[in-house]
Amino acid sequence: MAETRDRPEIRFHDEISSGWEALHQSRTFKARTAALFGLLGTADLNGQRWLDAGCGTGTLSRLLAARGCDVTGVDASPEMIAAARSRLADPTAERLTFRQIPTIANLPFADRSFDGVLCASVLEYVPEVAQCLAQIHRVLRPGGVLLVSIPNRGSLLRQSYKLAHAASVRVSARPLFRYLAFSKFDTSPIAMQGLLRQNGLTMLGSSFAGSPLPPALDRRPAVGTLINILARRDN
Repeated sequence: MAETRDRPEIRFHDEISSGWEALHQSRTFKARTAALFGLLGTADLNGQRWLDAGCGTGTLSRLLAARGCDVTGVDASPEMIAAARSRLADPTAERLTFRQIPTIANLPFADRSFDGVLCASVLEYVPEVAQCLAQIHRVLRPGGVLLVSIPNRGSLLRQSYKLAHAASVRVSARPLFRYLAFSKFDTSPIAMQGLLRQNGLTMLGSSFAGSPLPPALDRRPAVGTLINILARRDN
């Protein structure tokens, strides 16, 4: 636990855990969640077993559970997990389990344990992206799916956020877009497709989201700050 708390990206998420649920109720976060889950369409998830890899306070875990899944949520932030467990009076509580782990680069689950894995805005914070994808592949059953969101390298808006963050770091103890001090990994759909393929996963669909702009703009490749991807383990 002490080793986990010594990692600055984990301390940052501990700090913001108390406001995480409120953030997910904002229009921007509701729109990005809708875009991400939209890739699942009307798929019947009833009775499936899902892993929420980087679950935060369990917001998206609860959405999966509401669709009939049994969900195990894991996160490296002890405070996020504590907040997730504090909400287990939710009607979906019997379908939810939350567990603190050091990293999703080493998942403590047996091979082929899950029908689906959700990994939303997590890979940007880990140094071992390929290793995390290899672990996700390992715990997915053949034919199981990965629903993932990662920062969009081609987003002009994200690029402007990074410039604003870099400029404000020089003049303020609390710079703009603080998460960018820890959010390092970004990519393009083509590059991500190749990385998924290298780790035994096939991209099935993608979309863009994440900006505070109206959907007609947010869904454009040059605007949306996130790439949402649905992928499948083929074997």
